[in-house]
Amino acid sequence: MMDWGPEVPGTLLEGPRHPCRKVSGCWKNGMGKGGAAKLCFNPRFAVSCTEELLIKVGELAKQYDVLIHTHASENRDEIALVQRERNMRNVAYFEHLGLAGKNLVLAHCIWLDEQELEILQRYEVKVAHCPSCNLKLGSGIAPIPEMLKRGIKVSIGADGAPCNNNLDIFTEMRTAALIQKVMHGPTVLPAQQTFELATWVCLGHGSGGTNRLTGTR
Repeated sequence: MMDWGPEVPGTLLEGPRHPCRKVSGCWKNGMGKGGAAKLCFNPRFAVSCTEELLIKVGELAKQYDVLIHTHASENRDEIALVQRERNMRNVAYFEHLGLAGKNLVLAHCIWLDEQELEILQRYEVKVAHCPSCNLKLGSGIAPIPEMLKRGIKVSIGADGAPCNNNLDIFTEMRTAALIQKVMHGPTVLPAQQTFELATWVCLGHGSGGTNRLTGTR
């Protein structure tokens, strides 16, 4: 979903009612209710979405009890642009619009300040960590150990193929563990914990942090 941004081709821009109406129509027709496939709202990120679109997405996500997945704080230029256009940082902006909550999943979250970490913790916002993408684009390394210490739910993802060139979850697990060891020592993110980040059903509702493969917590 994108409806604003000078860098976005006009053919990709949509008015706020159009993309929301499509997802709402799918939900009313029974798609996403049970089964392996789940629907979610996916505004690209704050830079390419108007406030109107993001507020509407938040309202509909609560109405249908579905996830909102977007990107946040991947690089410093993005953060500077959001601050200039919206007068606040990414995560604080999502809180301001009423999107912060258990159904919000934020990819990347590399450059967070203390206020934003507190927001993630307080509202139980989930984070999708994409280590290979972050390395390829030179974005930085997300503070995953700090997030886990605060009880923030973190999963491991890959982002899109153009940003990754692999989409292999085993590569992502290995990379996620290795890049943290450089900064925090060889015992951080051991194999069991890294495996749990890649397999927990932490993006669903009512999961309780249960391991999908072993049934353990």
